[in-house]
Amino acid sequence: MSLVHATEILIYGSTGKTKLVDLGFSPIQPISDSVKWNCILVSLRAVLLLLLMGCSEAAQRMDHPEDPEGRYRTQIQAAKRLLDQKESWAHRAEWEVRQQGSGWELVAWRVEHPERKGGMRYLPWGYSVIQLDSRNVPVNYRRKG
Repeated sequence: MSLVHATEILIYGSTGKTKLVDLGFSPIQPISDSVKWNCILVSLRAVLLLLLMGCSEAAQRMDHPEDPEGRYRTQIQAAKRLLDQKESWAHRAEWEVRQQGSGWELVAWRVEHPERKGGMRYLPWGYSVIQLDSRNVPVNYRRKG
């Protein structure tokens, strides 16, 4: 199968007459193999970048967990009750607490390496996000790992 390359175009005038105009070039040019490979490489780089950006939230692991008996005790207890129902690792979770509007967002990090320090204790994808309303009632749960 071959492509027909048009080098001329037919233009209809306002008076009803037609005019044949030579474009001087073919509007459809064959794409070389090197251009095809460049397009593929650029597309792959874009996909890789999007994947990395999708993991960026998880890559920001916390360094200092909140004390479950400390200032956010009520929020952590409410979130832990839900986590106990959803995950088998709730007993080893460490908590990050953020106020969000009138409610709370708690991140339960699954401790995978208790001997390590800081954010190295967790895997980047090993956490769940629990949202509580102003009465500390869970309104949303998202598993991230």
